Amino acid sequence: MSTSTQQSERPELISETLAEALRNGTTDEFTSASPYAACLLPLLRELGWDSYAKELVEALPHFSEQLDLIDLRNILASLGYESTPVKSRISELKHELYPALFISDKGEVLLLQGKIGDEIHYYDTKSDNYLISSTLNMSGTAYLFTDSHPSYGQNPADLTDSDWFGNLLQRFHKMIVHLLGMTLIINLAALLVPLFIMVIYDKVIGAKSAETLPYLISGAAILLCADLGLRFLRAKLLGITAGRLDYLIGVETFKRMLYLPPLYTERSTVAAQLSRLKQFDSVRDFFTGPSAAVALELPFVALFLIVIGILGGPLALIPLAMVLAFFILGLIWIPILKGKILRSGKARTDKQRIIMQTVAGRKEIKSIGGETVWWERFRENSGEAVLSNYQTFLSSNVMNNLAQGLMTFAGVAVLGVGTMQVMAGEITIGAMIAIMALVWRVLSPLQSAFLSFSKFQQTLKAIKQINQLMKLRNERKGGKSGLILDKLQGDIKLERISFRYGPDRDPALLGVSFEVKPGEMVAISGNTGSGKSTLIKMIAGMYAPQAGAIAVDKMDLRQLNAMDLRRAIAYVPQITHMFHGTIAQNIRLNNSLATDQQIHSAAEEAGVLEEILALPEGFDTRIGDTMIDRMPPGFLRSLSMARAFVSPAKILLLDEPGASLDEESDNRFVEQLKKMKGKRSIVMVSHRPSHIRLADKAVLMDQGSVVNIGNPDEVIALLLENVA
Repeated sequence: MSTSTQQSERPELISETLAEALRNGTTDEFTSASPYAACLLPLLRELGWDSYAKELVEALPHFSEQLDLIDLRNILASLGYESTPVKSRISELKHELYPALFISDKGEVLLLQGKIGDEIHYYDTKSDNYLISSTLNMSGTAYLFTDSHPSYGQNPADLTDSDWFGNLLQRFHKMIVHLLGMTLIINLAALLVPLFIMVIYDKVIGAKSAETLPYLISGAAILLCADLGLRFLRAKLLGITAGRLDYLIGVETFKRMLYLPPLYTERSTVAAQLSRLKQFDSVRDFFTGPSAAVALELPFVALFLIVIGILGGPLALIPLAMVLAFFILGLIWIPILKGKILRSGKARTDKQRIIMQTVAGRKEIKSIGGETVWWERFRENSGEAVLSNYQTFLSSNVMNNLAQGLMTFAGVAVLGVGTMQVMAGEITIGAMIAIMALVWRVLSPLQSAFLSFSKFQQTLKAIKQINQLMKLRNERKGGKSGLILDKLQGDIKLERISFRYGPDRDPALLGVSFEVKPGEMVAISGNTGSGKSTLIKMIAGMYAPQAGAIAVDKMDLRQLNAMDLRRAIAYVPQITHMFHGTIAQNIRLNNSLATDQQIHSAAEEAGVLEEILALPEGFDTRIGDTMIDRMPPGFLRSLSMARAFVSPAKILLLDEPGASLDEESDNRFVEQLKKMKGKRSIVMVSHRPSHIRLADKAVLMDQGSVVNIGNPDEVIALLLENVA
């Protein structure tokens, strides 16, 4: 299928159109895309946004066919500008609030630039003109923008939030107040139903006054309809709140994990990180499930107890005793159930881990004939998961039966004591029936809360983990060092750097020092575990030295924005990873502003252009998932090289570039290195003599220290001597 045919079958995404316009400098595409897209660039100029276009490309919506108001606000939020809607007339806006985006009641979109005297300077998206008017006085919604970028030397990475979730809930305090108010009305309606029953028994039946019955039934019917309507509205409002919380928690925790320094995450297994993210879902489940409704109902239990006390006097002691019984039962049984739940959760995690390892390493399992051993391991994990789930189910079932038994006992006790009071003339039959209904209203939320206690604990644990995650120090991302790093010459200097992965681990690097001149190629070699890959990752800014310093063009890496630094350095990791998408999208990951011509040039420099063009869909060929398994390792390695070459960086870092390459691919790679030599500063980790000989100088490492710096042939001789 051709590229044009494929694109005609699916609608063109706005992100692709606008990104292509930014790459080629044809910003007229913004004007024709939508009124909100037309406002984007002028608004950013008015806000003083002077960063590079790469951030704007990355902030564009990825799956939208049109750019609407929500997309525009999300783009600006990603770039550091929060927006607040205010209903107003244009004449009522103070000049301090400009610039502002104004949406009139008729749907007109204006960019209000400024106000000088009575004259308002604005941009009209409909006519695509900058205008001045002293009579502009539409009514509508003005979106006012606040610059959320750090100031006065503060850095987002330095700002930690001890109660991030609590502050998040503050944004929903009005919704929570509305929910509590609706729940109060619902409970008052529920309270009136037993009182209605009491009136029917005592006044209508007792006095045989059927005349009032239709009015009472009509009132009760209206009350029940109102109750149903309020419950529906509460469920809708609760669903909206849960959805927004789920979105904000999911997006912010995922963002925080992405921006954490690599040292925090790469030592954890994929299964452990997925399990941690999945655990955050319990917060969403709390708000979307019955637990949230139970939490809203609990504060009003006291209201029903008071009414029971007014109607039945001592009868109120029975539900109070049940509350105490629920509490004592919880103290005894819940710790037992908690231990079983932890065991069951660990068993599920272990089972999930072995499944993920099987999917990722099935070829290795088959190649070593380990099917029997692996199946036995899975069988044991599955048995543990089944047993722990059974024990958890059994304990939960016991709790359910005990709670149900307590409720039944409470009902029988109220019935027995109430009957004695009716016979003694202390309460009426109607009051007795009303009290029975009220007792169930008291005990039902208590029973639900008791049975949901483990979910409450799980939710609190997830909230605690979210707060702990948000406390972790982030990598810096708000600086302007990218403007400096665009002019790098490629001078790298390492001065006695040391690093260890943990306080109980041996040093991975110890006192390493050497220098890379602009345009120089340096090969780093050594035995496995000598610290080569750690060293190159430190140059890439993925780790910070715990002693010593690394300088690029005489700038200490610790003073630079880590994200900008990595964009200014082309890095090819030891293990090639391609992501789901087209070849062009994978190559552009390192430079979102790269034009089609630059992508072709990078692929040609990597020696893979002809192979890509030979594919039926060329650069639009989709890769990822199982497609990668069917591609030659040399081809994937070349794609990884092209992804590095598409960056204009003057520093190129190569970590074992010859790994998994056959002889033909390796020869082609050697030719690529020869062409690049002198054009960029290249630091290459390799153990292949054919690669090391191309370097201007070589560094031999052993156990984290530099053993020799000198001529490549000399280092090769020492390396071969150590191997022998």
